[in-house]
Amino acid sequence: MGGGFIAQLTESWVLMTALIFARIGTAVLLLPGFGETQIPPRFKISLGIALSLALMPALPVLEAPDVTTAFVLLLALEVLVGVFIGIGARLFMAAFHILGALTGFAAGLSNSLAPYQGSPESGSTISTLLTFGAVACIFLTNTHHVFLTGLMRSYAILPPGQIIIGDLADQIARIGGGAFYIAATLGASFFALSLLLNLGMGLANRVMPAMQVFFVAGPGLIIAGLGLLAITAPAIMIYQNEQLSLWFETLVR
Repeated sequence: MGGGFIAQLTESWVLMTALIFARIGTAVLLLPGFGETQIPPRFKISLGIALSLALMPALPVLEAPDVTTAFVLLLALEVLVGVFIGIGARLFMAAFHILGALTGFAAGLSNSLAPYQGSPESGSTISTLLTFGAVACIFLTNTHHVFLTGLMRSYAILPPGQIIIGDLADQIARIGGGAFYIAATLGASFFALSLLLNLGMGLANRVMPAMQVFFVAGPGLIIAGLGLLAITAPAIMIYQNEQLSLWFETLVR
């Protein structure tokens, strides 16, 4: 009888760990800083397992259903919540991809491409620079602790087995729209700079038609754009980090 009780307890513990890993581990595979493409998959899975075991005592007790079909359905819902949290954080980071493209276009660096951090596709060099800076800012400001707190709080905001798919889709759409809004807001100064410089060069060309405006305006626009980026980069990082932290505190956009 004692052996049967131990086996039942072990089975219950393993199933509970699997349910917790379905949410925590899936989110870790996608979170900025933890789920980057440069990190080996084995390390990300190992980290997800370690975090699941470490956070287990602080999480509500998850009782695994006795019916296999119900357990698989609950497991799939937990994976969906993990994907929602990870994709939500990734969409905030996508604002840097959009902002870098807008800034590169305004500063005359749109053709300067580099492998984009967090995605196999290429992006502008400014996008990669901003994304690397954002990932570094996450760990420098201990925002990754906010990630872990948000994962724990998600069990109160999104209880296991009580998920409305429409709400999750609506939140993802809001976050995606917010990413475009953040990129447009932060990139407004670069568009204003580009407009003023091009307007000035256009007037100069009207006054001095013989002047090679393209050769004069190109380097000047790049220098001015990089100078403005150097000035505004700290504020951009702080604002984006605050928005990401705020979303993890509420998981609502």
